Amino acid sequence: MKNIVLTGFMASGKTETSKDLSRITSFKLVDTDDMIVKREGKSINEIFSENGEEYFRKAESEIIKEVSGFKNSVISTGGGVVLNKENIENLRVNSIIFCLSPSFDVIKERMEEAAKSRPLMKNAGIDEIYQRFLQRQPYYDNCDYKIDITSVHTPLMIAKRIWEIYKEV
Repeated sequence: MKNIVLTGFMASGKTETSKDLSRITSFKLVDTDDMIVKREGKSINEIFSENGEEYFRKAESEIIKEVSGFKNSVISTGGGVVLNKENIENLRVNSIIFCLSPSFDVIKERMEEAAKSRPLMKNAGIDEIYQRFLQRQPYYDNCDYKIDITSVHTPLMIAKRIWEIYKEV
């Protein structure tokens, strides 16, 4: 069976939704950010501050090549994975790609809690984050299915919807 890949902007709910989706499907849970942290032996914040974003993106692409060969997995990706066309091409070979697509208002609500743990948000104001959100939309549109999310959708509700779509494919 093909993998299920979750993409989306930071704070779109990929991590929590992937956990519920893995439980529903009995697919292996794979988080590309967690894999990078384990392989590098340091947090994403440390990688960004010590090595820079370009280094992180290269490590991310290596992980994507690896997980693209997995089977029966739910793969949660980092928010910027879509910026590299090769990443999406690699994932698409053996996966169905779902983009979690909340409005920016939903993102903003969630970001306030998560701002300290996200490297690209540490020194950015809300206007800068909004501009990044808008700039990335065409990249997020390069998915198989876009899942619109509002503040009332729980990760479990989203996971169930993704599973329904997946079973119909």
